[in-house]
Amino acid sequence: MMELQVFDKPKVLIVDDEQDQVELLCLQIEDEYLPIPAYTGKEAIELVKSELPDLILLDLMLPECDGYEICRILKNDPSYRFIPVIIVSGFLENPNRVKATQCGADDFINKPIDRFELKTRIKSLIRIKKNYEALQESENRYKQLFNDSPAVSLLIDPSSYCIVDANDSACAYYGYTYEEMTAQKLSDIAILSQEESKEINQRIFSEKKGHFYSCNKLASGETRHVEVYMNTIHIQSKDLFFTNVYDITATRKVERELAESEEKFKQVVELSVDGIIIGTNSGKIVDCNWAACRIFGYSKEEIIKLKVIDLLPEDPSVIIHGVIYSSNNTGGKTVERVSKRNGGTLFLSEVATRKFRLGNEERLIVYVRDITERKKAEEALKASEENFRTLVNNTLDGILILNFEGKIIAANAAVGNILGLGLEDVTGRSIAEYLAPESIPVAIEDQINVLNDKGGYLSIYKVNPPFGEPLWIEGLGTKITYMNQPANIVVVRDITVRKKAEEVLIRAKTAAEEANRTKSEFLTNMSHELKTPLNSIIGFSDLLKEGIAGPLNEKQSRYAQFISSSGKNLLNIISGILEFSRTEAGEDELNLEEFSVDESINLVISTSLPQIQKKNIKLNYNPENKTLCIFADENKFRQIIFNLLSNAIKFTPKGGSIDISLKQEADAAVIMVKDTGIGMPGNSLNDIFKPFVQLESFSSRNFEGTGLGLALVKRYVEMHGGNISVESEPGKGSSFRIELPLNQKKIVEPVLRKLESLTVKS
Repeated sequence: MMELQVFDKPKVLIVDDEQDQVELLCLQIEDEYLPIPAYTGKEAIELVKSELPDLILLDLMLPECDGYEICRILKNDPSYRFIPVIIVSGFLENPNRVKATQCGADDFINKPIDRFELKTRIKSLIRIKKNYEALQESENRYKQLFNDSPAVSLLIDPSSYCIVDANDSACAYYGYTYEEMTAQKLSDIAILSQEESKEINQRIFSEKKGHFYSCNKLASGETRHVEVYMNTIHIQSKDLFFTNVYDITATRKVERELAESEEKFKQVVELSVDGIIIGTNSGKIVDCNWAACRIFGYSKEEIIKLKVIDLLPEDPSVIIHGVIYSSNNTGGKTVERVSKRNGGTLFLSEVATRKFRLGNEERLIVYVRDITERKKAEEALKASEENFRTLVNNTLDGILILNFEGKIIAANAAVGNILGLGLEDVTGRSIAEYLAPESIPVAIEDQINVLNDKGGYLSIYKVNPPFGEPLWIEGLGTKITYMNQPANIVVVRDITVRKKAEEVLIRAKTAAEEANRTKSEFLTNMSHELKTPLNSIIGFSDLLKEGIAGPLNEKQSRYAQFISSSGKNLLNIISGILEFSRTEAGEDELNLEEFSVDESINLVISTSLPQIQKKNIKLNYNPENKTLCIFADENKFRQIIFNLLSNAIKFTPKGGSIDISLKQEADAAVIMVKDTGIGMPGNSLNDIFKPFVQLESFSSRNFEGTGLGLALVKRYVEMHGGNISVESEPGKGSSFRIELPLNQKKIVEPVLRKLESLTVKS
């Protein structure tokens, strides 16, 4: 009977390279589950294939194949992807969580492990897995009926018009695989105008069904005319559109060809920017387009009452006669002529005339282009070039123009001064002759990008002039048209002094970063080496307290409690030092999101209630605005409030009080934490935010702590662009005030946009 009960238990695979950790987990769950130990990634994968466990407890730090890789392999395999995976680790910082989630992890538990929490999460995930398997069986029956239908059928989400399901006939018709088909929206395959789409949407949502004609696009790019029927069905507590599609391309072919022919004619005549006039052999106007009416200032009804000679008064007989009586159907060349607008105003135009046959009659077609503005622009360009030449020759910065081969085709005197040469020695030479070898690839890339319309650039180059020492220049390049050819105009400036100063700063910065990185790596490694045995100490001491290994007498129980509490206190100290080191090195990042300030504060208060009640402290929380939301890092915000509240509890005597308030001032959330504790002298308030500093009454050591709590609070507040201040008096308590901007996004996004717009290379 006992053997049968063992096999009825759900299987839990425990993967950890630390044997004591595996034994600890086995002891914690063996009363309700069948634990299966594994000590390497390879062994874990083989056991999954042979045992098919109901759940996996997985450590991240494993030899050869780590927990991330094991999770990714299992979740990518259809046979095992639905087995829940819980990550069990002492290093579940945010980046590790994100990476594990991307690999498919279902849940996370921090070491040391609370036995009740572990068993609760295991039970919940196994229950979800069994419910999903039952749902899959039901859906498979529906899928078979849906796929066997010969009609092209789709299921469409009415809220987003995403295709959530398609049968085999639909995939075959559109030429997509099932995965490709269900990755698309209705708008990806249906070609509808905005008005047609709006009308169909209104009809479907009012009647819960629809019948319309449309054009659908196949995977091959071919367009097919279709007739579509839609009906609303209810599946899995959700309304979906059941859609049948019928191909009617053959019946629409003739209509499409006629519409295309008419559209081509309309584009040639009506949409032309040039005026088009059609006349008879005698010069009478019989038709024109809208551009001709605009150019000459007539309505269409007025212009067809005129003759071509009325619009082209300057020697029209030469233009028209040469076309009408020419045997060459291509007509004359484009010429500049004076034309006349309605009212008698003359203007410059380009005119081209040709003859063509329309049915059994010959017609004259006249093309007219108004070039008045172009002539003005040419004159303005000439004046602009004179001004530019004056500016270039008198500026202190070097200006040079490069052709597409990188040769200097023009330069000002400042370029010669920088290189120590005359302009006659610079013009016509390749810019590469003056650049240091390491700067030539940068210059070539800049030249290619600017001439390929990929935008301008701001780059730094090293120059080797023919005479003198090497120097550094900064070049700002932009594409222009010079002598009717694309060119690159570059403004250069000597930055040798600045570059040398930057190199000194960079060397100092590199040395500082290397020292800081060495310190961070040391702290991280030491933290790991200390956390691993501490996790075992805490876990086994908790098991001893619970009596798992047998009953303890009163003294043994008290000693086990001392071991557990001391281990947890040491673990908190190590974690605090590691967290402060990370923020000090600038490696801690903000995970910005919008959240309720009131809800976060209440959550922190609820976690601190046992300590508050133990000291019989009266806690008053008075939010002025319970709906106040802030765009910030919620985890760091909670840590700020937790540290301030913990500090207040620690230094407030039994029977004292703590007041927490929340209000909005302008664009900032203001939170105050006030206590009736021991207080601090005013001349010491500047030191309380320094790391490892504890200001206690008369320098006594009556209170535990590392002195990092307030230092972390100040760092986190400043990372959000906020401020923190404190008021205190010995024997009368302390009052901390923090101000955080409501929308951190307003501070971050403009800076990011500015950085993205700059393309500075060195």
